[in-house]
Amino acid sequence: MGPLPRLLEQARGLRAVERVFRAEGLPLWLAHDQSSNLPVRCLTGLIERAAREIGDDLFGVNLGHAMQPEDFGPVIQYMASATNIGGLLRRSVRAMRYHTSGAEFNFVLLEDHARWEIRAVEQIVSGRRHYTDHALYPMLTALRRYLGPKWSPLRIELDYDRPFCWRATEHRFQVPVVYGCATNAVVFEKRFLEAPATRQLAIADRLGWQDLRRLVMQRPPRTSIEATREVVRLRLLDSSVDIDGAARLLGVGARTLQRQLAADNFTYRDLVQQVRMGRAVDLLNETSESITSIAYSLGYSDVASFTRVFRQWTGFPPSHFRRPNFPPHRA
Repeated sequence: MGPLPRLLEQARGLRAVERVFRAEGLPLWLAHDQSSNLPVRCLTGLIERAAREIGDDLFGVNLGHAMQPEDFGPVIQYMASATNIGGLLRRSVRAMRYHTSGAEFNFVLLEDHARWEIRAVEQIVSGRRHYTDHALYPMLTALRRYLGPKWSPLRIELDYDRPFCWRATEHRFQVPVVYGCATNAVVFEKRFLEAPATRQLAIADRLGWQDLRRLVMQRPPRTSIEATREVVRLRLLDSSVDIDGAARLLGVGARTLQRQLAADNFTYRDLVQQVRMGRAVDLLNETSESITSIAYSLGYSDVASFTRVFRQWTGFPPSHFRRPNFPPHRA
């Protein structure tokens, strides 16, 4: 979500951040955490609610303008290491799947111009315009790294209808904007594809082998099982694991979610238990927190219940995972 919480707090204060996150059913600690995966529906909902809270018709564009390279993690390092624009676009298509499963880049070459396209994989209802605008501005910034801060493409194409604030949007982009298109794209002359970067990426900022490995290992969820597991992890830290809340964050009904999980021979209860035990093992291995405290933090009413379930799940009591020579275990 990048600078969204900061922009919201600057405009309306911390109470506004609390209102927006609670209204979207998200724990407030996420406002200070950029490492957790968030469903696209939640992100678009947050952007839309923040725009309404502030009363800013251009919130999406302003959010994209405020975003920094670190908001995209190693993905932007991989893309920015390309020697020219053609390489940047090709890398973006490959790398996007490791940044989000909710959108994808495409690179189209026509007779005299090129199109760098981005589209949402799933249908976006709430926050579509602001979400699109916030994604297009960093694309424009990336191209200007190669062509200079005052460079402009032929046009920007947007897949939503022309809004009331269309003149202000075009002025903010400083680029001609066409609405109601088939997809979202930055369109520019083909001759710029070989343009080298006007500013080379510092060696310390270039992507190494370990960075690439981390990028692949930390890819976003791609299946219903993986997405549900991520949502349960988020909500577990806020002591909320009911299926209705999880389904709402995933943008489906509870029964639909149950059917999706059943298709892979899972139940929601299975996933909650799996996430709880994985979290328990991590806390036992990596912290000095007491077993009693861990049990309560994971939603158990007493240590005996936690111990019984833990033993059923791992085959050992929790205390065994505190032994220094006991081999690490991942449930």
